[in-house]
Amino acid sequence: MGLLVSLGSAVCLSAAVGVETSGQKSPWPGGAEVAVVLTYDDALDSHLDIAIPQLNEHKLPATFYISGARPSIRMRLHEWRRAAQRGHELGNHMLYHPCRKSLSNRSWVKPWQDLDNYTLDQFVDEVQATNSMLEAIDGKKQRTFAYPCGDMTAGGEDVIPELKKLVPAARLFSGDGQHQINDRDFYRVASFDGAEKSAQELIQVVEAARENHSLVGFMFHGVGGDYITVSSEAHQALLEHLAAHPNRYWVATMREAIAHLKREQARQSL
Repeated sequence: MGLLVSLGSAVCLSAAVGVETSGQKSPWPGGAEVAVVLTYDDALDSHLDIAIPQLNEHKLPATFYISGARPSIRMRLHEWRRAAQRGHELGNHMLYHPCRKSLSNRSWVKPWQDLDNYTLDQFVDEVQATNSMLEAIDGKKQRTFAYPCGDMTAGGEDVIPELKKLVPAARLFSGDGQHQINDRDFYRVASFDGAEKSAQELIQVVEAARENHSLVGFMFHGVGGDYITVSSEAHQALLEHLAAHPNRYWVATMREAIAHLKREQARQSL
């Protein structure tokens, strides 16, 4: 029992001074060992019914990437506005969630949603329109972006140069979900796909990121319902783990985490 107490004290001390076994100093507020960004795509009913109540219960903020034409925006707009008022970010996921139909398993993409047929101007117009729509909901001038389906071209053209004029960062989904603290490419911010993962698997992703003091992102779609779903129980267990150790984990919106990391990188480059 004494050993367990000593180990727990060591963890708390490490978090307090911002030092880890990797030898790097933590850049995160309060000496937290890792920044955790929870993101949710597509403006689904299960976000309003399950994810947001669970997040609010634990006082944890998150980023919801909104596709403006989704039914929940039309039918439950006041609830999204309330979520923003509670500190959640409403991010840009375009109006119509366009994706490249030419890629595998994309038979569901309608011809008018096909990014292969978009012009770059059309892509820009839709991002701008979504930014304006979301500002009308939450009053915010700046928000981050998530690539629908992870697709980064429109009509064969790279969209990143234009996105840099419109948003401060853009999220992908890939690998272990880690964005390293010295990585200055904020238009390929990684996230871990949480669909169908157990609580243990989700928590392991966070713990792996602590080794590097990285920013670790999660991408969720359905939570306890809808599609590409994580169970409400696994989601709740992840939140409970994060909330129980605020000295270890700085949980922030994507907008907040990226802004903080940019300031820290600028400070360290002086």
